[in-house]
Amino acid sequence: MELLKESVDSVIEKDRIGSPVFLRCVLNVASENTTLLQPAAEIAALSNGWIQSNPQTVYAQGDANATQVTVMVKYVYGQMSVLSVNRVDSETAIDIMLVGNKGVIYHETPIGRHYLSGTPPQLGRIEALTETITQALASDQPIRVEG
Repeated sequence: MELLKESVDSVIEKDRIGSPVFLRCVLNVASENTTLLQPAAEIAALSNGWIQSNPQTVYAQGDANATQVTVMVKYVYGQMSVLSVNRVDSETAIDIMLVGNKGVIYHETPIGRHYLSGTPPQLGRIEALTETITQALASDQPIRVEG
């Protein structure tokens, strides 16, 4: 994920898409033993790094111990992220569409179904928004983010 983050950061820094306003991310996780909470927090941290505003509201649905979690983040200045984490039988993969006010970045890893040398994203341990996502899943209500 660090390589993906650096790549997107460089595009944003060069002002090629302008200011990011919307992120759609689908992360497919190939693991039966992992809760989906950590991968959801990791892609939320990516979103928070790319969108130039603080999270205002987090809404999450699904079951972190089942097959799917969707997290929607609304930011202070109106930007949005829709993040989906899915448990799959195949390999871990990510599909991103980051919309800026001047352009769009698309990224899929591995690249297409028939691309043989694509590298799946490596997940880390991110704590940002983990508690907020947990609260949103438990309450089935939007959670306001403080600060």
